[in-house]
Amino acid sequence: MNAIIEREARFVVADPAVHRSVARLTSLGSFRVIRRHRERQRNTYFDTDDMRLWRAKSVLKLRETCLPRGNRGRQARAVREMTFKKAISYRDGVSSRLEVTSRLRPDQRVRMKEGAWSITPMRRARAIIATQRLHPLFTVVTDRTTLILSNNRQRVELDVDRVAVRRGRQIVARRLEIEVENLTASPSVFRSAIMALRRRDGA
Repeated sequence: MNAIIEREARFVVADPAVHRSVARLTSLGSFRVIRRHRERQRNTYFDTDDMRLWRAKSVLKLRETCLPRGNRGRQARAVREMTFKKAISYRDGVSSRLEVTSRLRPDQRVRMKEGAWSITPMRRARAIIATQRLHPLFTVVTDRTTLILSNNRQRVELDVDRVAVRRGRQIVARRLEIEVENLTASPSVFRSAIMALRRRDGA
């Protein structure tokens, strides 16, 4: 289990050309790209019938991530995580949230109706929903290119996402997004990365 304070800015991108160009960046302002990778995520969000988590500015999601193992025909590996998030603040375009994540074993199944309350994110949710049952709301399928940016060892993550929102088998929305997340940077250095992105592409 890992609990952190997540700080990120998110932008919806209207121009596909801008979205593609950001995914190919080798530098951004005073930052340079030191690592990049691609992955596909399936994030299924849960709440009660009366939307108790949403009303408490919280989310509970099951993330299934397909990570490539490399070349030479190796198969991709899947990682499954349960995450609870609760909003703390929103200032100057940056959201701050408590994030609690537990990685699931390959054979571990999470039965929402019964409540897998031994998992820490589920216990956080239970403190809000009490005895109410959870059910899936929708699934967000994301094709993501992640760039790790470094500026004198201060690091920021840039996620370039192609998103499809599904309810059952139906796709109800598609969008292009860019997320900027603070990994180890000071607040001022993190803001400089956001401003560099805005200056570059008018985000």
